[in-house]
Amino acid sequence: MILFGAIGLAGMAYAQAVNPILPHADPFITYDPVTSGGQYVLTATGRDITLWSGPTPATASATAHVIFTPKDGMTQTWSPTVWKMDGHWWVYFTAQMPGEKHKIYVLQSDTDDVLSTYTFKGALETGRQSIDPSLLIVGKSRYLMYVTVDSGANDIHIRKLKTPMEFDGEAALIAHPEAGWEKGEGSTRNYPVDEGPTALYHNGKTFIVFSASDTASPRYCLGLLTLTGRDPMLPTNWKKTPHPVFEWSPENGIYGPGRGTFSKAKDGSMWLLYAAKTSDAPNAARRETRAQRFTWNADDTPNFGVPEKDGPIKP
Repeated sequence: MILFGAIGLAGMAYAQAVNPILPHADPFITYDPVTSGGQYVLTATGRDITLWSGPTPATASATAHVIFTPKDGMTQTWSPTVWKMDGHWWVYFTAQMPGEKHKIYVLQSDTDDVLSTYTFKGALETGRQSIDPSLLIVGKSRYLMYVTVDSGANDIHIRKLKTPMEFDGEAALIAHPEAGWEKGEGSTRNYPVDEGPTALYHNGKTFIVFSASDTASPRYCLGLLTLTGRDPMLPTNWKKTPHPVFEWSPENGIYGPGRGTFSKAKDGSMWLLYAAKTSDAPNAARRETRAQRFTWNADDTPNFGVPEKDGPIKP
């Protein structure tokens, strides 16, 4: 939902946004400095793979561009992410083909324009039922982060990429739900979940922000992994916070905030986009995307604050 009004940012007039900014869950945002002089590109779960674009992180849902419509019986197209690699844009997403389990599928742009046409490249096989693909970049190496859902819990793995369509070596398990807040503590939805990994970088530090607890739980929340060594493939090099870093705010009417994604605005401010709902019902209905600014703590970890009330987004 977008309301248009004049606000100033770096000498330009942009549309003012209102939360929720998009009636879809599982957002992912990136920035393309080339498209229309610099646009923020947003994608999210939907039947089609859609890229929205706009001039600021909070107005990134201004214009929709459908780049892929499922065919051949493909369903459950979830959690797309979009990346610039090797002169093309690549979209990784979850989907399910008839008679098969969830897999990670890939689209490749036909040009270097993020809003160009895309070619379906097929599945990137992990050997297990997998969802929620996203990239982690450490040094010059790229790693695919994904979530396995076939062991009685949702677990986060990473695996080095040789090319956008080829793995280099085996996967490493780096996050398994152990604490009560990762298992829906305080709600009736108690399935153990660590999912939706998204990389965040600051002052030379590497973080993974992930979603914890059952997706349908009002206690769905964000947790944080910090890379403490050089090699991200070593599980012992990842330190998990003992508590959520972003969770429900009944006083502000926001429940189950998860699937965080991040962007730096042109004015230097940092933005968190996330999915949440306005009901404490134990289901995943009406999860929508919201945006708000965030800051950094003295130890360079992110300070997301609390979910803000729906309405005009604070400038």
